[in-house]
Amino acid sequence: VLKEQLLQPANFVTATMGKKPKAKAEKAEPKDPAPADAADPWLCPECEQDNPCEEAACIACEAPKPAGAADAKFENFVVALVQSCEAVPGKDKLKKLEVDVGGEVLKIVTNASNVKDGSRVVVAKVGAIIDGEPLKKSVVGGCPSEGMLCDSTMLGWSGGGSGAALLPDSFALGAPPPDARPRTDGK
Repeated sequence: VLKEQLLQPANFVTATMGKKPKAKAEKAEPKDPAPADAADPWLCPECEQDNPCEEAACIACEAPKPAGAADAKFENFVVALVQSCEAVPGKDKLKKLEVDVGGEVLKIVTNASNVKDGSRVVVAKVGAIIDGEPLKKSVVGGCPSEGMLCDSTMLGWSGGGSGAALLPDSFALGAPPPDARPRTDGK
């Protein structure tokens, strides 16, 4: 009887010799869906036009999206103006910047090649959550850095080139960044 049970096809166990197969990487779980109010349209304070949530500026009068309509994921992310930009001595690609974040000037070190005096950029201030960790003051290339410039990937924007995310002058200093890449061609 035992011999008959072992010869049944359902009881055969196949095994391979050698290394165990590698476990497949677990797929990242999708992030929690955005809160219901994150997809709500916003009302332009200038002309009272209803605008889709993804618009960074009013579709009627081009006024920037108000700060109250910002996405919570952008806490401690602000629009800033580069006041000075100079090379870090002895470091080929690093620049030390002074940026106005709306009444406060921060020193930031970056390797973004597209930044110059007068650029309007998005800054992650100390305390902003970057890759799940709060941003801290640091020393980069021997210079203190009190934040970091954001690129389009960090902000979840599609399209655009590499380097810092640049904004048109219509965005107020200290305001949260837009949810989507704004047009910078004046159209």
